[in-house]
Amino acid sequence: MVCCKPAELVKAGSRTLSEAGQPPVGALFLMMDLFDLSQLAITLGSRTLSHEEAARYAAGIQALCRDVPLAHITGFQEFYGRRFNVTADTLVPRPETEELVLKVLSTKRSGVAADIGTGTGCIAVTLELEGDYTVHGTDISTAALAIARENARALGSRVNFHHGDLLEPLIASNIKLDILVSNPPYIAASERALMTQSVLGHDPHLALFADDDGLALYKRMIEQLPRVMKDNGYVFFEIGHSQGPVLTNYITERYNVTVHVEQDINQLDRILWFNWCE
Repeated sequence: MVCCKPAELVKAGSRTLSEAGQPPVGALFLMMDLFDLSQLAITLGSRTLSHEEAARYAAGIQALCRDVPLAHITGFQEFYGRRFNVTADTLVPRPETEELVLKVLSTKRSGVAADIGTGTGCIAVTLELEGDYTVHGTDISTAALAIARENARALGSRVNFHHGDLLEPLIASNIKLDILVSNPPYIAASERALMTQSVLGHDPHLALFADDDGLALYKRMIEQLPRVMKDNGYVFFEIGHSQGPVLTNYITERYNVTVHVEQDINQLDRILWFNWCE
């Protein structure tokens, strides 16, 4: 049984979100993502929703009012033009991480690559599909790896996934890399009070926080680089906006490399990379 015009529901949803102090545009995005509708299709009213669909949309609006991220309502997030399933066990892919992937692709498009802390698999799968890489992905979370494998299968990607802590699965298998890329947990516990409830209440804390002011996992990977990197390989990290100087010092104190730190679309330090030439 048909019920409601999408445009009317979006208008009412926008008003509800605005009254709750949430961005009203979320009503449009929710309608587009839940029912795979374009903005033009919504405007023209070419499809009418059933009562069940209208109820699902209304529940989604209420979830947005409670600061639930859109991806956790729809179950997916777009990344590099592809849909990646997300769950409570995975970090929702961010636009800034697309910039990290683009940097890797623009630097070296072939070889053996590894995505450390793969989560949804968005980095690993995108690299495998967009470049000419043999790609490995590691994660300490078995639940996250299950989602990463599901995403890879759905998108026709042949990433090799490994369960384990950071570089340990690669070291155990004697896998040597031309490219190491990682977007690890890098938020310090002291920054918890500054975070929005939409992130803090829904993204897994295992994927957000790290000890040593957010630097612990970087330092462990940096110390183990000689065990996994090939000569003339590349290392790429997504970093917190204030972590560039201390990580640069930590790296250059140990290795004779030139470290580069680049800004993201918000003009914040976000990508740290260097050519490994030990």
